[in-house]
Amino acid sequence: MKKTIQFVLLFLFLNLTSCQNAMKQKKYSWTASICTPKNYPAEIFSGHLIVGNNPESDYVYMPFDDVINSYHLGDNDGSSSGEATGVSPKTLDITWMSFTENKSYSGIFKLDSEKIESLMINGSDRPYWDLETKTVGIFKDQHFVINAGLFPGGMVVLYVFSPSNMTIVGRYQAHEDEKVDWGIAHEIMKDRKGIDKVVGVMTKDLPQEIKDQIKNGTIPFGYWEKLFKKYHLNPVVKAEDKVETIKLNYINGEFESIFLSLNKNVMPIQQRAVPRKLNVVWHDINDRRMESDVYFDEKKAMAIFEKTKPNEVIQFIIEIDRNTKPRETKGITIKLKTATSEIDMTEAIISQETFTKTLPY
Repeated sequence: MKKTIQFVLLFLFLNLTSCQNAMKQKKYSWTASICTPKNYPAEIFSGHLIVGNNPESDYVYMPFDDVINSYHLGDNDGSSSGEATGVSPKTLDITWMSFTENKSYSGIFKLDSEKIESLMINGSDRPYWDLETKTVGIFKDQHFVINAGLFPGGMVVLYVFSPSNMTIVGRYQAHEDEKVDWGIAHEIMKDRKGIDKVVGVMTKDLPQEIKDQIKNGTIPFGYWEKLFKKYHLNPVVKAEDKVETIKLNYINGEFESIFLSLNKNVMPIQQRAVPRKLNVVWHDINDRRMESDVYFDEKKAMAIFEKTKPNEVIQFIIEIDRNTKPRETKGITIKLKTATSEIDMTEAIISQETFTKTLPY
């Protein structure tokens, strides 16, 4: 009898510990945001990230009643009215207006909740410099943003954001919806005449190139599909440059932070889209810490990558002139190297600049 009681108590203890560990693991939380391609504004009529498997489940509102025109794809725009903790969304239900098309789109999409949770459940580690101890510490980010990218033509791209990374977790296709009662959201939009008037106001200050697309019916729907093409792209730096951190922003809205000083200069091997921006922290010949930003022209960078052969491994070689001084607008050279070719990316670089950086992070 005594052994039976001990067994039961042990079972209850292990079960409680397991539950406590599960609760600890699920401390993550998230809010919602939206983004658009630059100069293609949108507004959400109704949007929910639903955490259950039925319409009556809890949800977080997507930002609505706000015109979004993101500067960069992947920006966390709009303000979410709620937050969820310890549970990932299972469904996205969304209706929005694409102002450049003067069309509404709707869609209900089943999400890969396991993939979303896998990015959030253990938090996202980020190094920081502790001023008191003069050492590097690790901060675990446990707050995330789930971002819905809304494209002309009805494409929806879902991202998960942390301060260290932005990752695509799904792409979906909405349908055109002519039954949206925009008068509920804005009285002036209660009829077609009012909708057309608002659309005219929302598009009148767009660049002439976009106005011409609207007028001529030449909105480049196929162009955005190209943004999501990925390559076997591996960043490469020299050990003597003492590179601490590389941050790469990609044209598809993703970004990643690679903290080389923490993982013995090991660069993660994975597929990556064409870079839009490079930020690199390194040491000059006097061992002074420097930080450089390099910006790429999206279309020129894409054209260069298209010169490579399908499925071949591409080295993204970051060459640093360690004599580069602060405020200089040169010093970083980027090359693509494959088994059969080497391509200089200088013509795709819009600008670059280097600064001193006192602290590592």
